Amino acid sequence: MVPETFDIIVIGAGPAGSSAAAAASREGLSVLLIEEHDQIGVPLQCAEGVSRSTIKGWLEIKPEWIAAHLQGSIARGPDEDEFRLEYPNVGWIIHRKVFDPALAEIARASGAVLKMSCRAIGVEGNAVQTIENGAPKKYRFRHLICADGIASRIGAGLGIDTRLKLDEVEVCAQYVLENIKVDPSYARLIFGNQYAPGGYAWIFPKSADTANVGLGIAPLSTPKKAVAFLDDWVKREFPQARVRARIFGGVPAKVLKKFSGPNFFLVGDAGRFTDPLSGGGIANAVKSGVIAGRSAVLRLRGKKNRFEAEIKKEILDEVKFHHRVRKAYLKFTDDDHRKIFRMGKKFFDSKIVTDINTRELVAEGLKALPHLLRLGIKLF
Repeated sequence: MVPETFDIIVIGAGPAGSSAAAAASREGLSVLLIEEHDQIGVPLQCAEGVSRSTIKGWLEIKPEWIAAHLQGSIARGPDEDEFRLEYPNVGWIIHRKVFDPALAEIARASGAVLKMSCRAIGVEGNAVQTIENGAPKKYRFRHLICADGIASRIGAGLGIDTRLKLDEVEVCAQYVLENIKVDPSYARLIFGNQYAPGGYAWIFPKSADTANVGLGIAPLSTPKKAVAFLDDWVKREFPQARVRARIFGGVPAKVLKKFSGPNFFLVGDAGRFTDPLSGGGIANAVKSGVIAGRSAVLRLRGKKNRFEAEIKKEILDEVKFHHRVRKAYLKFTDDDHRKIFRMGKKFFDSKIVTDINTRELVAEGLKALPHLLRLGIKLF
């Protein structure tokens, strides 16, 4: 049997893959979007936060996708003191189990063929080998877009070094907690080595009594597991909570030297476009997917595309800078956290802001931590 042929095959129906499939399908090319699970958005591995500034112009967030409208954040330091940053309409906590299927439906409505329970197991020439509903099947392509997540087995098979060393990943644990009291308008960001060495902890509200409560740690910073830090914290702070869901995963903190080839692109977590400092990946997944979908169309029409240049401008310049900042952050002691917290409190406590410039904050942070000045020179 001759394999079905498509102009573009997209592997993975997360935000990156669905965005790529939609962008390409709108241009009239034949697109196959394959998803290994039988339900899109499951299993969930995300804190579900999206900032307005990072997604603006790339995707309109629909009301039905939103769990909470954020008006700012509350930061907590290692000594348990807090300050409030007022940032009106800064972003949202979304429902990924609603959001992800909606993006896949947009791709399908734009003309893409969506196949569920279809797992890509390899690429042979210009054909994707799959297991579809338990049976082997091949699909031919002219261009391939890999959105197969942090593991990116297909990306590795295409010759991209997607391996992650222990210092190139944040290990995350999160519970969806019910029967708690939270302000649904403010995300909480919590810093200190007793909470999350090499990372931070978060409380992302989904309602007044439900929140995503989690943390990410650098595994080389501690022998203790992320889930152990989370369990200790939840017992202290939310003794009456009910755990509705447990979510475990990793966030890549690596910059790839190569994320494309003559007939393929890597996007989203597969391309290592997740922010290595905040761990946020949704906006960059959507951006990289849209850029890849448009660029693949241009390639196939024999026109010049600017995939690498657009990725650099829209995503990679910031990711690289945040990657350098993370290297300095991994050296923070609790005393460093205290000094940075005091600086943040001085800058932001109860003030209304409309933009946050990371580079300016880092420059101010280096003034507070002169012993990191040598690292700071490398940052800039």
